[in-house]
This record gives sequence, C-alpha cells and structure tokens, in this order.
Amino acid sequence: MLSPQIQAEILAMHFGKGRSARSIARELGINRKSVAAVIARRLIQTKPQVGDAPRASMLDPYKHLIQEKLLRDPAMPATAIHQSLRRMGFSGSVRRLQEYIATVRVDPKPREAFLKLSFEPGECAQVDWGEFGDVFGDGRKIHAFVFVLCHSRKIYVEFTRSERFEDFVRCHERAFRFLGGRVPKECWYDNLATAVTERMGKLVRFNARFRAYIGHHGITPYACTPASGNEKGRVEDGVKYIRSSFWPDRQFRDFADLQAQCMEWVAGTANVREHRTTKRIPELVFEHEEKKYLLGCNPHSYETDEVLSKDVPPQFHLTYETNQYSVPWTLVGMVVTLRIDDETVRIYYGGKLVATHSRHYGKHKIFTTPAHQEGLLERKSGAEHHTWQVALVKQAGESMERYLKLIAAGHRSLRSEVKRLVALITIYGAESVNAATAELLIRGVVGADNLEMLLKANGAEHRAPEPLQFQSSKLNRMTGSPDLNRYNAFLFDEPISPEGEVTHGDSGESDEGSD
Repeated sequence: MLSPQIQAEILAMHFGKGRSARSIARELGINRKSVAAVIARRLIQTKPQVGDAPRASMLDPYKHLIQEKLLRDPAMPATAIHQSLRRMGFSGSVRRLQEYIATVRVDPKPREAFLKLSFEPGECAQVDWGEFGDVFGDGRKIHAFVFVLCHSRKIYVEFTRSERFEDFVRCHERAFRFLGGRVPKECWYDNLATAVTERMGKLVRFNARFRAYIGHHGITPYACTPASGNEKGRVEDGVKYIRSSFWPDRQFRDFADLQAQCMEWVAGTANVREHRTTKRIPELVFEHEEKKYLLGCNPHSYETDEVLSKDVPPQFHLTYETNQYSVPWTLVGMVVTLRIDDETVRIYYGGKLVATHSRHYGKHKIFTTPAHQEGLLERKSGAEHHTWQVALVKQAGESMERYLKLIAAGHRSLRSEVKRLVALITIYGAESVNAATAELLIRGVVGADNLEMLLKANGAEHRAPEPLQFQSSKLNRMTGSPDLNRYNAFLFDEPISPEGEVTHGDSGESDEGSD
C-alpha cells in the first residue's frame, strides 16, 4: 500500500495540477496502475483493506542490506544508501527508499519536549557569541557579540577580534548605550567562560570579575541549563539570523567597514523587520511596550581597560599580544603601566602618560615612535654603560649637578637614583625637575622619592578614580580631603600656623646661625 503522503501527493498532482497518471507515475517512480487506483478511489487509505494481501516491492531484495547499513550508521542519509543500491541493480526512486527508511530507522536521540518560555517586558535579555572565522586573513578569528531582549526581540550585534573579558564588558556597555542607557533585570548566558567559572548541576559559580561588573548595573545573571535549547532560543536564533541575513554575499574592506555595515543592518533591517515568530516589529514593540520597564544604567562608568604592569626592557619596546610598542628609551629598567582598550595602547609612568599607540591586531609587528629614540644614537660607542644617564641628568640644570655630588657622598644607591632621575626628567621635563631639585636642596633634603612627591605637589596631573557608590546613602557621604602638607612639616622641619597651614621659613639661614 502506498503511504498516505504519497497518496495525497498523487491526488494533489492530478486534481490540482491536472497531471496524468502516467506522468505522475514516472516522476514518483510508482507503478502507473497504483497511481490510477488512487485517482479512481479519490480517497487516502491509511490502513490496508481487509483481505488485501501484501504486495511485492522493488525494495524487498534489498531490505536486509538497508537494515544492516542503518545498524552500522543510524544517521546514514537515504541518498547515500540509494547510491549504494544503484550499484547493486536497484532501479527505484530515492523517494520510495526514503519512505521505507522512515519506517525502520531508529532515532539514536529521542526528541525531548520543552516548555515554551515567555518573558515580561524588561525582564530578561539573552547574550551569546558567534564565531565567523578568519575573515581578513590576519590569523585572527572574528566573533559576533549578540544581545537580544527576550520580549521585544530587539537585537544588538557587535563584531570583535576576541572573546576576552575586556571585550565582553565593552560590548555590554555599548549594548546598554544602544538601548538608551537602560538594562534588563536579568541577563541569561550559555555558560560562557567569561561569565561562568564552574558548574555542577544547578550549582553555578560565576566569574568574580564578571559578577562585579554585572552587579555594577544591578543586573541578575543566569547561567542556562546545559543542553536546554529553549532557555537560549532567542539569542541562538539571533546568531542564525546573522548568518543567514547579514553575512552572505558581503565584502568588507577592513574591520571598521565590517562594524559599519553591521550597525547599518541592525538599524535598517534586523530591528524593523516583521519577526518570524512574533509577527511583530521588534523596534516598535521595544518603544511602546518594553522600554519603559527597563532599569537605568549605573551613572558611574565602569573600568573596561585591560591594565598591565611591565618592566621596560633594554630595547625600550613593550610586548603585548606578540606585538611590540615603544616607550622613551630613557625609561629602560623602570616599571610602567599599560592601559589597553580595543583601539589604543596607552603607557603611563608614575600616573603620567608617556606613550600612545594604535592597537594592532596582527602578529609579531614592531611599532616605534621616532621621538622615543631621540638621543640614543648620540651615545659614545666606547663610553661606560651609565655615562649617558649621568650626562643627561647634569644637562637638566645646575641644581642637578650639585644634587648628584650630594648623592655620591651619601649612602643612597647611585644607580637607582640616576635611573629614577632620568625617568622623572622624561616625564616632567628637565626644567621642572631642575626647579624642583633646587627647592629640595633649599630644604636640605635629597632622594628621588622626595623629588617625585614634590613634583606631584607642584601640579603634576593626577586622575583620581571615581568614588564607589553604595546602596545606603549614608555610606556615600563625602568628607573633605586632608591637607597632606601638614605632614611635610615633620620631614622638612617647617612650622605650622595656628590655622593649620605650613609656613615656609628660611631653614637655610637658621641652620647657618646655629653653626
């Protein structure tokens, strides 16, 4: 007996398209008399009629071979089995074979039923990564950060060159800005390494840095249950939609062009289309239903830079992600701080910016700023190793030469002092360091640490971090900053006025008088 599906197709082809029994039989690979019987009956039989004997099939000689192949590989496609049978003399159609295989194939993974989840406006967003391979041939894979609001299905997409924690946080920040500075109550994640450190069943340990960030905005994180497709369907559908709608048949000049085309597609296509599931426009649902239920972002910005400390090596280039970035050569041997975002590499010494480079995503490249090596070539080839450093310090001014003599007569390390003096000259300039040294000598004090404190007190730029904000308003009360100059009196023997101010007396004259 023909299957109900084949019978229905025969009736549709004959009565709907006017096809003859002969042409239908030829196309479906079925006996013409069987087709004619279905047309004459004009009914679909689901069970054999009483008294009907089972009819012979072209597949009968091959059924045991088919079953053996399915036992070895339950997922073997019918087309592959059909090609094998063809070589053995089978002349039937692949459709007939597919019908038989459907009755004998055992599904190795029984399908599981899932509850359909629904979300209230502003309740939840789902977040995940999608990988798109080495697009630009530079050895770096391109990744897509996908953020979907579960109620309205409004989507935010951003491409990155890695899935590192700093990229993950920066993408969140831009997604929240995309929503107008608003955040959902919960964010669901598919057990990403940047979000989840460890999991045992329902017990989840979130990454401490990630938990600190997500708590900064008052969001509750949720790690989806492994192998539960219904819990992350929104964002997984979003990744599939990017692959099918945005990615095909596009060319990108560079990474910036990729980002520009992506944002244009998000605004002009993804969020203004009629959604396949909801049959509504995501942008309109967001504006009229969901936007008012979202929470406000924390007004205080969150640190998203990667921060590292490194010693400046003799070649005065610092290595980051296999690439080398220059700093002033006079900082060799000093410890500097690197702050890296997705566009720039900034290098600081003592809180002061000393070098800025555009971040490069290639590999094993060297980037040198010409000003960072000025004066290096003038060093005498046969000179003592530290002669140039001493000469540089003396060139800063008369006070510096006197200062060096005092250091040489004391107990402080000459090498350490000279290295720090060179660094201070590089950061603050020879004129400022010379003036501060003169002031220090008047006070009868030496030491690079004291000199650096004086330079900062005289107006060096210092960017203080923003204060933490606590839920209790009492904890957010700001007190006045203490006057640290009061403590200088203990070091410099300066008197303090009744009002608490330090008075700078002529300590040099009083010392001479006492002598």
